[in-house]
Amino acid sequence: MSAFDDLIDEYTGDQDSLADIRTVVRQLYFYDFQGYPVRVWQGQGKLFTADGAEWLGSIDSAGTDHHTASAIQDGRDGTSATYTFGLEIPDMPGENVGEMFDALKADQWRVSGQSLRIYLAVFKEGEALRPSTPIKFLKELTMIAPKFSERIDSPDGKSLLKKYVANLTAKDANFGRALKPMGTYTDTIQKRRAVELGVALDRGCEFVGALANHTFVLP
Repeated sequence: MSAFDDLIDEYTGDQDSLADIRTVVRQLYFYDFQGYPVRVWQGQGKLFTADGAEWLGSIDSAGTDHHTASAIQDGRDGTSATYTFGLEIPDMPGENVGEMFDALKADQWRVSGQSLRIYLAVFKEGEALRPSTPIKFLKELTMIAPKFSERIDSPDGKSLLKKYVANLTAKDANFGRALKPMGTYTDTIQKRRAVELGVALDRGCEFVGALANHTFVLP
């Protein structure tokens, strides 16, 4: 058994009722951006895992989670769901959030085609973080394209606060299985693929059907 499974056994112990088990499973996200890997976990503070990695907590002291993620699906049926992940850049001491946001947009080429690996970690209710927490691999995705947005919020109904959000789409290993050499494309699928890649509109296949079986003479 793995250290992760051993820890679950330790937490559950000899309990014979689910009501007596006080554990929670959190997800960890490793964004393997080219040259700038980012590790985020669904909790507060820094998490140190058994593999020697350090993960930044996405939940602030007020309980707000600045990281959003789609629910992971089972891809064994051959389908490839589109996943969306987002990070609202929080205010950090000594950092200009606006400048950081612009730097992320300038380096968005580091995203496309890179891996996003998701792990699980288990914690016991009321227990502090361990100096070395075991994790378990859950899913590997391929990041497709990032999107960036800005908005104005008014948390207290009086003051205005500017928010910077970075989002990206990702696919699992089934992505692209149907794209065979000399294959055919449909207008609907091409437009959907364009949206996933961050292209506002792709009309490349819009007139293909109408042009089929026609002969054109160039002047």
